[in-house]
Amino acid sequence: MPLSIVIDMQIILVSMDTKNIINCQTTEDFVLDKEFLSWILHPNDELNLFWEAFIANHPEKEAQIRGAVMIIKSLQPYSKEVPQHRLDEIFHEVQKSDRKLIFNWNAFLKYVASIVIFIAVGSLVYLSVVTKNQFPVEVAMKTAEKGRLILANGATKEFDTDQTTIQQTSSGNIAINSDTIAIDADQTATALNQVINPYGKRSEITLADGTHIWLNSGSQLSYPSKFKADSREVYLSGEAFFEVVPDPDKPFHVTTRDIRIEVLGTTFNVSSYAEDNTVQTVLLSGKVTASKNSLLARTIELAPGERLILDKTNSNLSKDKVDVQLYSSWVNGYLVFKNEPITEVYTKLKRFYNQNIMVEEGLGQITFSGKLDLGGNLKDVLDNIAFASSVNVVEDNGTFLIKR
Repeated sequence: MPLSIVIDMQIILVSMDTKNIINCQTTEDFVLDKEFLSWILHPNDELNLFWEAFIANHPEKEAQIRGAVMIIKSLQPYSKEVPQHRLDEIFHEVQKSDRKLIFNWNAFLKYVASIVIFIAVGSLVYLSVVTKNQFPVEVAMKTAEKGRLILANGATKEFDTDQTTIQQTSSGNIAINSDTIAIDADQTATALNQVINPYGKRSEITLADGTHIWLNSGSQLSYPSKFKADSREVYLSGEAFFEVVPDPDKPFHVTTRDIRIEVLGTTFNVSSYAEDNTVQTVLLSGKVTASKNSLLARTIELAPGERLILDKTNSNLSKDKVDVQLYSSWVNGYLVFKNEPITEVYTKLKRFYNQNIMVEEGLGQITFSGKLDLGGNLKDVLDNIAFASSVNVVEDNGTFLIKR
């Protein structure tokens, strides 16, 4: 770190109660810390410098800090403060009214204050509960050669099979293909296991309750070894197909960064890649409800054959009727398309085969319809698309170039 930055940091530290900051452990601790609150509400270059360094030196507290920022910002008023002179004018107008109302200004302020406190405390309680299940950190390894299972205790097990079977046993242990990993019983209740599939790898995961999950390429699933007594919660980044075991006493939740889905027992597909402009949920059987990951978000109920779409560009949530085969066929080793933009087709193939595909500009209007067998090599699949879509495929040093 440059000497000038070190000196600036020392000056900042003198004016801050760093002892209290270092002792902050939970999201609530940061929310109630006056130095942290000052930074969020009145940021400046010096405070930004301090907190950037603090997060870099304490990465284990980043999730709590992120949650505290969300809570504080959510409690800020959306409208401008009413000037005092305008409040005085309103007060005098009420006093002069023909109704001759007896207006106790102090009592009114106390009443308003009690409502504000009630709403604020309620929001804090709600959000503090939500932030206790912070979305797990996404691992940037989509182009890695091997998949990984990161256990709750931090231990890592790699796998290089294209199709990997992962099963949570009744005793709490985990079996990867034919290899069983013993899990410390003390860590099964709250911490999360994480399955990370890079491009080119897929996994079939069986959870402790018998639920089956097919995790697609370039995806991450986080889940507990044992579910809570009243709910089942998993976290998804990427795409997965779910067959959820019914349990009326334990609703099943799939949480992504953008939406939250609740089911009792059903089959459905969720696609929530960070780089995509939309998040999509398609229901094959049963019933699900879904909403955006935001306070007081409206809930939408899906029936079989319906698709939920969240447009990330405008946060619009909608649903429509679809052919479910178009969204679930990848589980069986093939893809079905109907008037799909050819750029989207190549994106899915790039994830499945983990090979670089570059598309020439100006091809976004070309669409493709048909069935692609993913059991063959990528060159054959691309040639089939080229034949049907009037494009050319050129292979150059391991990269496939798609041209007009």
